[in-house]
Amino acid sequence: MGVMDLTEIIWCKHCNTVNYLDPYTFWNWKGKVKCAGCDRVYYVHIIQGFYYEGPKEMPPGEPYDIMPLYADKPLEGYESYKPGTPGRTRPYLCLPREIYLGKADKVKFSIRGRPVRGWAPQPPSSGLAGSQGFKWDIEKLSPDVWKEYQVKLRKGEVREW
Repeated sequence: MGVMDLTEIIWCKHCNTVNYLDPYTFWNWKGKVKCAGCDRVYYVHIIQGFYYEGPKEMPPGEPYDIMPLYADKPLEGYESYKPGTPGRTRPYLCLPREIYLGKADKVKFSIRGRPVRGWAPQPPSSGLAGSQGFKWDIEKLSPDVWKEYQVKLRKGEVREW
């Protein structure tokens, strides 16, 4: 399956342009989409990735909500409008959501409440590249984490394997 196999399309009969609507944006969506070839506007209502209503052509001059991600003309040798073509298609930025930007979480304890050895930053006494070997003296290397671990033990937040 290719990238465009799972998309909904609007085939404009006026200019023979196939406008591809990517499934992530248009999974549950209602609004007006502009044709990339001739600037006609189509109303669509999509529920769970299937057309509930439309595509229905709107009167000329009607404002649109969004442009397609990609469009091509299969009857004219597959002339295409790539993502980000000004005035024809919207850009595909590939940027993660804001919640995924920033720094990694520093995890000191496993899901069972036991201390893990790989959190950052490690104390300077942990040796070359933070390697501790088989024996790991958490009380000596990280007294603050050791104290937190003792509190978790008293509260009963540490579980067995």
